This record gives sequence, C-alpha cells and structure tokens, in this order.
Amino acid sequence: MRRKSVVLLLSALILLGGYSAAIYAGIEGDLSQSQVDDPNSEKNREEIAKSVLESTGRSEQYDLADLEDVTVYLGGAVTGNEEDVLVSLSFGPKNTVVAAYTPDGNVYEYVGDLGDFYGVRSIRFVPSPELGRDIIIVRENVNQSLGSFEQTDVLRGYVYENNGFRDVLNTPEKIEASWNNIWNQSDIREESLWRRVTESTESSWSTGETPQLTITRYQDYLESSEKEEGQVPQDDTFDKKQSRVVVERFTWSDEWGRFILREAVEKATGEKVAIIEDLSASPYLLAGLADDKDYGIIRKDGLLDYVKEEELEF
Repeated sequence: MRRKSVVLLLSALILLGGYSAAIYAGIEGDLSQSQVDDPNSEKNREEIAKSVLESTGRSEQYDLADLEDVTVYLGGAVTGNEEDVLVSLSFGPKNTVVAAYTPDGNVYEYVGDLGDFYGVRSIRFVPSPELGRDIIIVRENVNQSLGSFEQTDVLRGYVYENNGFRDVLNTPEKIEASWNNIWNQSDIREESLWRRVTESTESSWSTGETPQLTITRYQDYLESSEKEEGQVPQDDTFDKKQSRVVVERFTWSDEWGRFILREAVEKATGEKVAIIEDLSASPYLLAGLADDKDYGIIRKDGLLDYVKEEELEF
C-alpha cells in the first residue's frame, strides 16, 4: 500500500541504527584531567572540542566556531572503571558527535567513536556484571520532515568490545508525527485530512545480573478538521480518535550480544532468530499504517530483516 511509504520511515531508522551509524578512522588524542573536571570554561570547551574532532577524524567536517555545547559523562563504558569518559559535542541540529576516553594516569586517552547523532538529550550507563562494563544508552532526538513532520526520541544502546562500539538497542521513546492524507499520491485523490500519532513512554531499568528495559507506551491517533495542505494545524484542532497502552520488555541476551524482545525459529531455515522490533507496538498501527504481524529480527550472522509472523515459529 503506497500510503505506508509516506510515514513509515521510523521503522527503518530504528532497525538500521539511523544517523548514528557513521564510522570514522581514529587518530590518537587525549584530554587532561582539568579539562574533564571543568569542561565548560571557554578555554577547555574549545580544547576539548578540538581534541575530539582530531581524534575522530572530523576536523574538516565541523567548524569550532559553530560549537554550541560540550557535555562530559562519567561511567564504566570501556574498562568498567566508573571514570571512563564520554564527550558529546553539539554543533547544532543534526550535528552531535560522541567520543569515548579512558583514564591513563593524568590524561584521558581516546578509545572510540559512537558516531554522529541528530541531537543528544542525555546519556546514561547501565551496569552489566557479565560484560564487566556498562552499556551506554544514548537518548537521541530526531527532528525531521521526511514523509511526515516527525519528532522522535530514540533510545540507542552501545557496548564497547574489540576496540570499538557496537549497536545493541534501538527503540523509540517518544513520537509525534503529523501528515496530510493527500500526500499519499494514491490513484484516487483523498480528502485533505491532517492526521497525527503520538507516543509518550515510561521507562524503567532492571540492572541486576541481566539488564532489562521495560517501556510502557501511551499512544494516540488524532485527526484535525483543518483542510489547509501546506502547514501543520494548531494542536487544538486535533481530536483524539483512538488510544491504547503497550508494554514491551527488552532483555539483555549474552547469546545475541544485545537487547531482544524474544526468540523464534525462522521456518524457511530452521534457524533461531532474535526479535528486536515488534511493529504491532508502533503507534502508526492506530492509523492503519503498520502491519500488526511484522517483526524486525536479527539472524546469527548479524543480518537485520523484517519478516511476517507466519514466517516464524514461536
């Protein structure tokens, strides 16, 4: 159905890791203790940013004159030492860099690059006793107009191993998307109708021997009586048509090396797969724009894919 192509960018963004997946060749660099202790002094901000850009190979990509914010986070992301450092540099919308450093004497040595993000709202560290280090959880804000006017907060998880960072969780935490029916370009031109889906969530972490994330999703579908095509109507013109609450639990799996919803067997191959996304939990289902029997899976070879429920055995 063509309509799906208008708004269902989110699933591809979530499953494939989105804008954050960039990888750059690193150049050795370090930070001083005084820079980490006081990152927001004028001198330290610029020196930290310069070091991060040099270390991550981005000196030609960003201009220090555009630097808006430097944030330092402490946690056990690399060595398990709670004084490992993550540095987030913001150069405005769609331009945030996150790099990792670990202490060595009086300096912090560069060890890796998490990638580019649209915008970082926060970073937290989830302890994992079995890994011997923390799992990094980045809350990324994605504000875009591709098929719909969409603002989304995404939880992205990373672990450090083999001298690099690996993606272990991608799931939305907040969604507001608005679009007009007539954008669907169907053969029969539809009525100019503004539609909206929203999702707010409550998240809780269980940080015992096996980390687990429980997300309660509060979802609404709304329609506006406004007919003007070119501009999103005011909030007070939208009337709620449907609502629901969905609960999902992502559990850390040592076998899969990531957070998963559950396991299944792919009938065509007889091989076990891990389910990492359930499209029946998408708020777009309320608008008739998602399939309630589709799953995002990962196979043993690391391949990500979408499959129908009938292709799996639970």
